[in-house]
Amino acid sequence: MNEKKINQFISHQLVKAREEMGYTQMQVQQDKIINQSNLSKIENGAKRISAAKLFVLANYYKKPITFFYINEI
Repeated sequence: MNEKKINQFISHQLVKAREEMGYTQMQVQQDKIINQSNLSKIENGAKRISAAKLFVLANYYKKPITFFYINEI
């Protein structure tokens, strides 16, 4: 599995987690978690997410950090 595929998976999981909570990107911004523009770029794969910001979003979305990682190689 290459780095690009892993980043795509993380992006997909971020969208899935946000939508499962019923949150919009604007709501995430309003809760002062991350700027909507940056979240959009991350979710669309145009920007990588830092480990620290992924941890913050995982907590915000009430997901274990492992939800955002591929369990198989």
